[in-house]
Amino acid sequence: NGLSVMSTSDYQFGAPSRITATTAFGEGRVFDIERKVELSGSIHSKGVMILSAYIASILGKTDKIPLSTHLTFEQSYGGVDGDSATMAELCAMLSSFSGVALRQDIAITGSMNQFGESQPIGGVNEKIEGFFDVCKIKGRKDTQGVIIPKSNIHNLMLRRDIVDAVEKGKFHIWAISHVE
Repeated sequence: NGLSVMSTSDYQFGAPSRITATTAFGEGRVFDIERKVELSGSIHSKGVMILSAYIASILGKTDKIPLSTHLTFEQSYGGVDGDSATMAELCAMLSSFSGVALRQDIAITGSMNQFGESQPIGGVNEKIEGFFDVCKIKGRKDTQGVIIPKSNIHNLMLRRDIVDAVEKGKFHIWAISHVE
């Protein structure tokens, strides 16, 4: 689950987006489906190139990566831009490579550089609140939470109900400095 911010003329809110990746024997390329159909902006495309470089640096040190990957935001029919889904997209790719499913009770937001270090993103409060609200609608579980860049901790100004849930261990916010 990646997190994005939607906005109208006078309101912003966060919403989760399902990001998926498929892999097959190939030349080691990453195909950004959003870019292919002209639904992504240049910043998102740059983010996909950065995560591709990171994958190549960790998996392709001694040999060519014999997989090609297709990456997409499922049921996204509007534009996608920004690089805050980079870490979530990388997790989807690694899940596809390994065949190990990702937990669906966790959402992730964060940009990353070519070395896998997390970088700050915008809209962190709206993204956390949006995922918390979706969890409430779908059925709360004490394992649910959000992964954010450590560099965004100082930006947190969350609603009282979320702060209370975190304090009681009923919702989690994990702040990370590296995608590993």
